[in-house]
Amino acid sequence: MDLLKRLKTAFEKVDLQDQKQLFSTIQSLHLSIDEVSQFITPPQELEYGRNVIFRNEQAEVIIVYLPSFAKTLIHDHGTSIGGLFVVQGKLLNILYHPDEHGPLYAQTEAYSQNDIFLVKGETTHMMFNPTLSPVITFHVYTPPLKDGKSYSISK
Repeated sequence: MDLLKRLKTAFEKVDLQDQKQLFSTIQSLHLSIDEVSQFITPPQELEYGRNVIFRNEQAEVIIVYLPSFAKTLIHDHGTSIGGLFVVQGKLLNILYHPDEHGPLYAQTEAYSQNDIFLVKGETTHMMFNPTLSPVITFHVYTPPLKDGKSYSISK
């Protein structure tokens, strides 16, 4: 069965708001780089490529491509929670505390191939590829993204 059909089936009858079910559903897909490579989008306006490959009332699935030394914007996910699976590569998830003057650095987490981690709506973060090899990540957000914010850091 192709990936899009598997996503439709996997996300039909599961409570993705429950972190254990979200993670186990993502892990049950047994994702490989071969399977997601057709959905990789090269960077255009941003440093990274981003492709929404599936969306229903409950979930939105995105493939993110981070070339070497690329980073996402500092952002949050509004009211959505997300399960992020590293399909290929190594990345740093840099966490921030919101502040009236802009986001303040809090901590850095390191993840590599086959790792999965959670971002809650209030999580403010940036993903960074510190390597010479590309990073490919698979994101499932529930409910679908609609009210997240991006931040800039004043100098």
